[in-house]
Amino acid sequence: MVETIFDVVQIGYGPVGQVLAAQLGKRGRTVAVYERHPSLYALPRAGHFDHEIMRIFQSMGCAEEIEVDAFPATKYQWRNAEGELLISFDWDQVGVSGWMSDYLMYQPHIENAIHRAVDNCPSVSINHGWEATDIDLLDDHVQVTFEQPSTGERRTVKARYLVGADGANSFVRRHLDLPWTDLGFNESWVVLDFKQKRPLEFEFDNGQICDPKRPLCLFQLGKSHRRFEYMVMPGESRDELLTPEHAWKVIEPWITQDDAQLIRHVIYTFKSGLAGRWSQGRAFLVGDAAHLMPPFLGQGMCSGVRDAMNLAWKLDLVLSGKVGPELLESYEPERSPHIKEIIDLAVQVGNISCMVDPEEVARRDKAFRDGDVPPPPPFPILRAGLIDTAADAHPVSGQLGPQGQLELDGVCKRSDDIHGTGWQMICDFDAYEVLDESSFRLLEQLSIQVVRPLAKSPDADGQGSVIDLNGSYRDYFSKNQVRAVIVRPDFYVFGGVSDACALNTLFARLGAGLGQLAG
Repeated sequence: MVETIFDVVQIGYGPVGQVLAAQLGKRGRTVAVYERHPSLYALPRAGHFDHEIMRIFQSMGCAEEIEVDAFPATKYQWRNAEGELLISFDWDQVGVSGWMSDYLMYQPHIENAIHRAVDNCPSVSINHGWEATDIDLLDDHVQVTFEQPSTGERRTVKARYLVGADGANSFVRRHLDLPWTDLGFNESWVVLDFKQKRPLEFEFDNGQICDPKRPLCLFQLGKSHRRFEYMVMPGESRDELLTPEHAWKVIEPWITQDDAQLIRHVIYTFKSGLAGRWSQGRAFLVGDAAHLMPPFLGQGMCSGVRDAMNLAWKLDLVLSGKVGPELLESYEPERSPHIKEIIDLAVQVGNISCMVDPEEVARRDKAFRDGDVPPPPPFPILRAGLIDTAADAHPVSGQLGPQGQLELDGVCKRSDDIHGTGWQMICDFDAYEVLDESSFRLLEQLSIQVVRPLAKSPDADGQGSVIDLNGSYRDYFSKNQVRAVIVRPDFYVFGGVSDACALNTLFARLGAGLGQLAG
């Protein structure tokens, strides 16, 4: 009997684990997934994702299904107790990834859609109701022992790599004794989730009410659910806070039992933390196993999905034999600093919301009123790892690459639905006239798709011409003063050039970064 050795054994099957399984599965990798819960978790936790994450869902073939219930939010505001505006996040635009900037979601709907995408991957097996009990990291593979509590059955699974997508209390992180840094945020909030009995609409629908008497937030969870969260105040009884009577009293200015059904009522402690190491040997952490942040930016699940996307394409490339395992060493240097910037910002705005001292709140409100508070920083980009970090690297390196609407032979679609979701080189000139032999070989080895969007014109109507329907690529090239970018499979830009004659230098840097390419 031939012993089965999977490409990856994965512990955990929440949304982050689902994305990892789907990304590996669509690449044909054999994945054994083990999850301690007996089925998909039927209640919401996360409530927001952004355009980058929707593009990742698109790459798995489930964006249209998710779009049915996800609510594209146009703004998210922070107001004080008097209703004055403190902070406003403007979400009413299409992001660089080709989708609306931000969405509010009902998580079980998202998980069901991703699970169906995983189900379409025959190389992925899902095993619910199993708990990991032991991990053995060997030179050329890993061994993980699982137990099924309902039957007592035990099973040992072998794989080339192990990924812990097993949440904040990660067995993988604890068993491997990977260090953890508590970043200091620790506040308990009551979380109430509702299923609407009828359509509801408020003047202030999505945002934070920074009231020192009771900090509170409210927002939609997709198109048919809503969430209210409010801070546990000093001296309050947790038992009383968990009574339905108390919950309905707090939110009675907005909804009553005639409007919605209470489906989830918990006290959750928002924390911030970061793993000091994200891997050991052939084992890696993703999602909450590697980082925690308070929910005030809605970036917890998003960050985990980015982890999964980053790790999946790198594992695939290593397992294919095209590059050496050294590529996996770029995972933590790329993801950890990116996450730390987001955590710091989430803590910063969380502290604004959680102020309860009246004098401190008065100073806060005056600072916002007088314009003495600087605007939030731009969203983090990748600053290390497999990106062009040369002294003369183009500023687009490490940023998200663009996706626009294209027309090919009369068919109008988003670019990824035409060109696929692997490596892309997007340019405004004929790259084949520029590439030298070495660059062309790398282009073929990585199956890089060349995308040259043309402006709509009579000269561009020939068969096989790709038309930039709404000019988004033209605007991207102009805004960034760039003529070509190489975009990685996780949609981050490796590097760009402002002059076509520098393209071969960029390819040489990519080849050097990837190291031992197979012939």
